[in-house]
Amino acid sequence: MSGSPKVDAKGEKVKPVMRLSALVGPGNPKTQMPALVPPVLREVGKLAAGVASVSTSSGSATGNPRNKVALQPGRSLIDWIRLGTSGKDLTGLGSIAGTLSITKQELAKHNQKNDAWTAIRGRVYNITEYFSFHPGGEEELMKGAGVDATALFDQIHPWVNYEQILQKCLVGRLVAINPNIDTEALFFGEKRPSSLKSSNSSLEEPAGKPFGKTKLNFQNFLTFFIHPGVSAEKQQLLKPPSMPTALPRFDWIQKLDFITIIFYTKAFSNPLVEINPPFNDQTVLICLIYDGIVFKNELVFHEKIRWPCDVNVTIETGKVEFVFKKTSSGIWENYGVLTQRSKSANAALSAQVKTGYVLKRKMSVNHNTWLLQFERQDRKKTLIPIGKHVRVFGTVNGEEISRSYTPVPDNLLDKFVPSSTVGEGVCLMVKRYPEGRISRFITDQKSEDKVQFSKPLGAMDLKTIERRETFLLLAAGTGITPMLGLIMFLLERRIKKCQFLRLLFFNKTEADIPLKRQLEELEELDKRFKMDNVLSQAAESWRGHRGHINASLVQNSLQEHLKDTGYTIKDIFCFICGPPVFNQLAVEELDKLSIGESQIFVFDG
Repeated sequence: MSGSPKVDAKGEKVKPVMRLSALVGPGNPKTQMPALVPPVLREVGKLAAGVASVSTSSGSATGNPRNKVALQPGRSLIDWIRLGTSGKDLTGLGSIAGTLSITKQELAKHNQKNDAWTAIRGRVYNITEYFSFHPGGEEELMKGAGVDATALFDQIHPWVNYEQILQKCLVGRLVAINPNIDTEALFFGEKRPSSLKSSNSSLEEPAGKPFGKTKLNFQNFLTFFIHPGVSAEKQQLLKPPSMPTALPRFDWIQKLDFITIIFYTKAFSNPLVEINPPFNDQTVLICLIYDGIVFKNELVFHEKIRWPCDVNVTIETGKVEFVFKKTSSGIWENYGVLTQRSKSANAALSAQVKTGYVLKRKMSVNHNTWLLQFERQDRKKTLIPIGKHVRVFGTVNGEEISRSYTPVPDNLLDKFVPSSTVGEGVCLMVKRYPEGRISRFITDQKSEDKVQFSKPLGAMDLKTIERRETFLLLAAGTGITPMLGLIMFLLERRIKKCQFLRLLFFNKTEADIPLKRQLEELEELDKRFKMDNVLSQAAESWRGHRGHINASLVQNSLQEHLKDTGYTIKDIFCFICGPPVFNQLAVEELDKLSIGESQIFVFDG
């Protein structure tokens, strides 16, 4: 389509995304690795499996007629890994390797066999040393020399783990503009007046630093020019333009009766997802909130759709899918029109913003704990990010009270198994305390009663565990709640699979253990997950662990956890949740085992 750009109510341009073709690619075959293989050998196996799947004796696995070439002796994948770990500098850049910002103009200069750089998904690699190791041959690899080869790579073998294969070749990142550019020349031209003094302001430089020779990058540009001696009006004029925020990438797929809308957020972005019911059965608003930004995606479908939709989220890759049923069966010419906007999420995520929910389902967990499933009053669908909590508000005797609760997977109401499908609402597990005003208020609610929640809150950042494979969870009582969503996520990971997951669960008596049956069933279903129940007031018939958290108990569990795996204490990442005294004691006991702050996250909402 053509015409003038659309603008919103504030006169700002909006980005239209129209008539993109549907992409349907072949699935990525999964390679099963033995659970107890040491990490180094397991990575070799993953790389070998990825490279082997690139091509066959008659052509590549993608159907590309490119044949695999015969490599010379000493040029196998194992030999390449040995070369990378030998200490040889494969980048040719020494200590600055991996830190550079490369423009496309600079990248284009490195397009010869003896000096070849390539870019894949924003990262630049020196592939000069890799030519003789490439299973597809030197000619194929040269096609990517000096250019952004992302599209070429995805066309031939998108499933190959290039980040692992080329990790020792990393030069830096691909950028649109050099951050070391002379910003003085960029904003004011090559020549400057010899003096900027005036009666109103001064931009004098200290002696020994000629103003006309100073080079600045974007990070310190503002600091340099916003000088105490400059008026507010001139400060505003000197302010550099803000860098644009990258909008989530969009895609779509359709079948006769369904259309799937896909957004690609960042890997491990752990987004808050909200979707409005369709207006006139055709227009939906999808909000994705992550990295402190609200991304609003308004979609006007080509034809009418039904509500509600199914939502699937793959946290590991950042992929969010919305599956809508078409009102009328058939193949659409296109999906419709998408308009994307972004703004700061500060106001949207304020703890004071309240949302109305309705109780739909209530189930007893044990003698004093309940599972309660709520849906939004406005019929919107919401996905609470993993590890985040909400404040629940209630009014008792005319006084507003509130308390934080971490939502749990709603499949606890049925069968507790890993799933990427988002449920219809928010599920809370609430322990009723005799003197707890908010817990009694919530558990007294009946079907269709209304309660208000805050927006999701909390400091949990899943990126801290992106490269971790083995985990220890320490939970006391209802401190299990943030662990439940975490357990589901960790066991569901596919790219860097969780290898071992140990839960030490502390309660007073056996009757106090919430979800004991569901957790034991999960333990039987997935052998990577192991649970140890620890009771402080156990009956004589109890055959499990007794007492409180201590270093000896944790060490014994970890020794069993790590035995014959190739992992060490340094590979463990720990999550802790319970009463404040428990959390503090747990950190102190872990410190005795040389498990430091970089290996620990404490839920303290």
